[in-house]
Amino acid sequence: MPVLSSAARPLRPRVWFPLFLKRLPWPHLAWLALLLYFDVQLRLLRVGPLLPALEEHFWVNALLTDLLDSGLFYLNWWLMPRLFVRHRLLAYGGALLAGLFGFVVLRIGLSVLLEEVKRDGISQPVAFYVQVLQAYYLLLGGLILLLSFFLRLAGDFLRERENRRELEQQHLRTELALLKTQLHPHFLFNTLNNIYSLTLNRSAQAPQAVLRLAELMRYQLYDSAADLVPLTREISHLRGFLDLQLLRLPPDVADEAIQLTVLLPPGAEYAYQLPPMLLLPLVENAFKHGDLAARPHVAQLVLQLEETGHLRFSVRNQVAEGGGPTLEEAGGMGLTNLRRRLALLYPSRHTLSVIQNQTEYYVTLTLRPA
Repeated sequence: MPVLSSAARPLRPRVWFPLFLKRLPWPHLAWLALLLYFDVQLRLLRVGPLLPALEEHFWVNALLTDLLDSGLFYLNWWLMPRLFVRHRLLAYGGALLAGLFGFVVLRIGLSVLLEEVKRDGISQPVAFYVQVLQAYYLLLGGLILLLSFFLRLAGDFLRERENRRELEQQHLRTELALLKTQLHPHFLFNTLNNIYSLTLNRSAQAPQAVLRLAELMRYQLYDSAADLVPLTREISHLRGFLDLQLLRLPPDVADEAIQLTVLLPPGAEYAYQLPPMLLLPLVENAFKHGDLAARPHVAQLVLQLEETGHLRFSVRNQVAEGGGPTLEEAGGMGLTNLRRRLALLYPSRHTLSVIQNQTEYYVTLTLRPA
């Protein structure tokens, strides 16, 4: 017997991260922290417990230099999305060179204004400042531009990844909602076919079938709107569906022909939750393509919750003599829908195995805990 299995590709688990931390402007906070760090370090180098203050206006000087450093930093920050991202590299490079030149000129001018360089207590001419400081400020400006470039690149990458992840989640929610809505007409179509068969035979059980259908539809219209339902509701829904199928069988063999065995620890039917109508497509398939004349059993269903937390649901049914369509062909939209829902809801945590031959289908769905 060929054995087919379906399992979703494993996904990386997402690391929990507080939402308010995601919204913080990390690149800007990192730049501010770096400025404060170097200001404090420079202050400690110039002032000590045994040394008098070497500058009267240190923090004014630090504030002005921080403003100039930030101006160069945010010049690149502003240019990247407007020039670099649009592949206007020549304009981007020219703007950075102009900004770097302006930065060096302003930093040297600030040093001259504050008389930062003196020899034997004597102020030096501008040419001396240019000769001594131009290489230092060029290197400092280049490092600021590199830091701004990589922080902007990292910030944009993380933001784009988060946006893409949100779009993927929104797409999954939309797809799941669509799959759930597809269940209603699919199930209704199959059930109305059953009632139609009863009415053709002028069966007295037709009114009871309509009543059962109303109960099932009430579950689908109201309870199935939730993402998860207690297992007991899903079991009740399956029993209602099976009761509807029993109406298609002779009363003297109905109880034995369809068997549902539920093996659960005490209280598990209320504690365990699963998406609504996840098990129904397997049961529908058994009656849609099974042999209702088979004896002693038309279908055998076993629902079991193991000690490991694995929920196992198996359906075994007979097919008409000579075999029927394969399960993939027979399942139609129901099983295709089920496979997709499993891939979305239980990635790497489910197994759908099928054993089939000319006379029997045996399907087992296993859901593993997270």
